[in-house]
Amino acid sequence: MKLTTEARDLLGQSPIGMLALRGGHFPLVNPAVFSFASGSLWLTTSRFAAKTMLARRDPRAAFLVDSGSRAVLLRGAIEVFDPLSVSSQVRAMLDGPGYVLGMAGYALKNAPFVAGYALDITHLPREWLPYNRVVLRLRPGHAEVIEGERFPAAQAARVPAVPAEVSRRLAGVSRGYACWFEGGMPVVRPCFWEVDRGQVTLASVSGRPRAGSPGALVVESHHRFRPSQMVGACIRGTFGAADDGSDIAERYGIEPADVPAAIELRPERVTSWRGFAVTNAVPRTARELRVAQA
Repeated sequence: MKLTTEARDLLGQSPIGMLALRGGHFPLVNPAVFSFASGSLWLTTSRFAAKTMLARRDPRAAFLVDSGSRAVLLRGAIEVFDPLSVSSQVRAMLDGPGYVLGMAGYALKNAPFVAGYALDITHLPREWLPYNRVVLRLRPGHAEVIEGERFPAAQAARVPAVPAEVSRRLAGVSRGYACWFEGGMPVVRPCFWEVDRGQVTLASVSGRPRAGSPGALVVESHHRFRPSQMVGACIRGTFGAADDGSDIAERYGIEPADVPAAIELRPERVTSWRGFAVTNAVPRTARELRVAQA
């Protein structure tokens, strides 16, 4: 599809976006370096990464690029190009100059990250070495420009079920990202967030998920050019009851009336990362609920 000039400008203002995929019952959202060329969004990752397996299983995906004042959300189908796969090589050749231009644009736009990746290469796990990387291509079928929201400095909040260093790095991050499904497709929105005694509350700047539906909250702190220094967490669970937003208002030092519609997210799984090290955990509240149900 052809993007508007505004959408293209927004895609050029940030080197990192949020990729959302259908991870079974829950969405999975991760930050990713990208470029936009030949009408498609281009990314690279490890062939062993969870996002690669999910993209092969279900191509429905979304990608949010947030410039602060505004954001653009792309939704469409994602495909995987694996250099070790003959079928991928054939598809790349049949695509003509699109694949080549996409990769050239990716290397040019993300030169600082490519250099940072090279600095870390002696410390990378084998799964993330260059010969184990694949290319992801998102062909957008829908594009939406989202009006931004002011995110003031926030008091510390502890992300549940993550390692101590990850929790410390994320405690003061004010801008989160909420994800849910609409029409079977993932949707990602910037959001306010708060955690109080393990209870997660979020307030999306636009739209609102339904109570009882699956969703996720992503909190992330990225580095200007070192992938090994990126830290984040994806809290996946089920949306609960609407919330009055008072805890969010207190955390951000704003009036309750200035908080968008807030809703509870009941955590069931938490995926956290620190560089290329990924940890998965089940929050204590989810374990206690499973025991009670059993």
